[in-house]
Amino acid sequence: MLVISFILGAMLAIGIGIPEQALYAGVAATALNFVPKGLNLRGQLNIITATDVVTEWGALYRKQDQSTKDIINKLMQRSVTEGYFPVRLTTNTIMEKVSAEFARVLQRFQKAYTPIGGVTFKPLKIPLYKLKIDLAEYPDELEETWLGFLSGEGLDRKAWPFMKWFLMNALIQAEKDLELSEIYFGVPGSITNGTATDAGTSLKGIKKQINELNTASKLDKKVLGAVPTDAVEFVEYVEEMWGMTDRLLRNEVDFIFVNEDNHDLFRDGMREKYNTQYAQVDESKITKLRNDNVKLVGLPSMHGSNKIWFTPSWNRQAGFKRTTNAGGFQVENVDRLVKAYTDYSKGFGFWIGEYVVSNDVELT
Repeated sequence: MLVISFILGAMLAIGIGIPEQALYAGVAATALNFVPKGLNLRGQLNIITATDVVTEWGALYRKQDQSTKDIINKLMQRSVTEGYFPVRLTTNTIMEKVSAEFARVLQRFQKAYTPIGGVTFKPLKIPLYKLKIDLAEYPDELEETWLGFLSGEGLDRKAWPFMKWFLMNALIQAEKDLELSEIYFGVPGSITNGTATDAGTSLKGIKKQINELNTASKLDKKVLGAVPTDAVEFVEYVEEMWGMTDRLLRNEVDFIFVNEDNHDLFRDGMREKYNTQYAQVDESKITKLRNDNVKLVGLPSMHGSNKIWFTPSWNRQAGFKRTTNAGGFQVENVDRLVKAYTDYSKGFGFWIGEYVVSNDVELT
């Protein structure tokens, strides 16, 4: 069968007037024998689903005044947490630094030479994780539907309006995936060749890193117990946690991070405990600690988590490799199938674990 396939492929090239391609055509025909029988390439794609649209308006396109402004995307989430990590552009897969800790050097004077001091260096690193977006669609699925305005007249499916709209929104969806599944809750998983990884397994998120610091006895953990649900008690919980932190570290902290619900609970507790009202205290101050210029920030990524954590800005770090790739795609036609892909590397972490402060909840 391999020999016959090669001969038929070569003869086909000769028959259509391109004898110089006979060798390549023969090899291509031979390769078809290695495709598993019954392979459903279509079943591996993220197929466009317009079933409900067809049910409502039929399997035909009627040109009216519909356009992309009539497509209302379901709720999307831009990445918020990422913005609180200073970004370092790198060409490496691991970001590296070294910490330096000095011993005491100052002493009272005497004529004898009595040297003291010294410095201890320790290696620091934050890994990056390679991420990707792979897409494959048949835009023709939309031509005989109400969404037919997204199709086109030319043969080049890449140029159809659908692809511009689709790829732009795919980048927004990637931000949502990062924020809600990866940057906080992410736990790297194993890779099965040829199978897409599950949500929440693409990189090591903040929660996992905090818990690993605790296991390694490097976390500045504050033992406070369960987080209260009463607004005033929650404010007192945060204030106690803050007061238990070394003043030298507190002077460097810019934000305290909580989930969005606890952020709102803190606001309510501040009003109730200190009898403040919107008319008396502006919006920028109602979420700050009473005696410090430190603001509570509610992160969408922490939804459902009662952890409270903070660290200086310089101790938080985001690494980004191949930044230009994150804003676009390589788009290709394969027959009438349009494929688009991009890949880049990101990592989020802390340089010095001892400067990360967290309450003692959700430690596994």
